[in-house]
Amino acid sequence: MPRDFCFTPPHTAFILANAEAICSSASLLGGPVAEARVHRLIDDVSLASPRTRRLERELDALEHLLSLEKVQDFDSVEAERFALIDPCDPVVEKICLLLDGLRQARAQTAAVAA
Repeated sequence: MPRDFCFTPPHTAFILANAEAICSSASLLGGPVAEARVHRLIDDVSLASPRTRRLERELDALEHLLSLEKVQDFDSVEAERFALIDPCDPVVEKICLLLDGLRQARAQTAAVAA
């Protein structure tokens, strides 16, 4: 399905507007693999149709990463990398804001699609 360039879904606008911060956060929390996955997601939202199953899976993965879901699994890369972050570091607040913004943008996209 061709991309409608007259309408940018809220999740796409959010990701593109915050691409650098999202990439940095993904790298910090998940390492090079997570960062590469986010780069692919940015490419996908730039080029693909607004809603695909693959895109939804990638958005879910990004949301899980930013929400620190895997930090309880002490064998995970996320737990190892999270342990290196100082809780007082301003990046913690940025990650929280990115997560809130992503969730809000996804909810807006779902509302528009309904």
